[in-house]
Amino acid sequence: MATTKTQAQILESILHEISEMKTKLPNGELKRMELSIQEMKENYIDIKEDVSEIKYTLLNPENGVIVRVNRNTEFRLEKERKEDYYENKIKELEKMLDWKEGVNRALWILFTSVIGLIFFSAQSFLF
Repeated sequence: MATTKTQAQILESILHEISEMKTKLPNGELKRMELSIQEMKENYIDIKEDVSEIKYTLLNPENGVIVRVNRNTEFRLEKERKEDYYENKIKELEKMLDWKEGVNRALWILFTSVIGLIFFSAQSFLF
C-alpha cells in the first residue's frame, strides 16, 4: 500500500536531501537550488491561501456564489410557475384599458351633446 505525502512533506524531504548534498557538493548551485525550493514552498503557501479564499467565496453559506445561483434558480422557477397567473392579469388589464377607452369616448360624446343642447337652448331662448 503506497503512502501519500502532502506537497509540504515532499518539499521538506527535498530540503533535507539538499542539506545532505551540501556536505558533498559545496558549490553555489546548491545554494541557488535551496533558495529556489524555499521560494516554491512560499509560493505553495500563497496558492493554498488563494484557494481557500476562492473556496470561501464559492461556498459561503450566506452570500456565496452557489447560494446566489440557487436563489436565482428558485426565483426563476417561481416566476415560471406563476407565468399563467401573470398572463391572465395582463389580459385583464388590457380589457380594463379597452373598457376605459370606450367609457372615455362615450363620456366625450355625452359631454359634447350636452354642450350642444345648452347652446341650442340658449340660442332658441335668446332669439
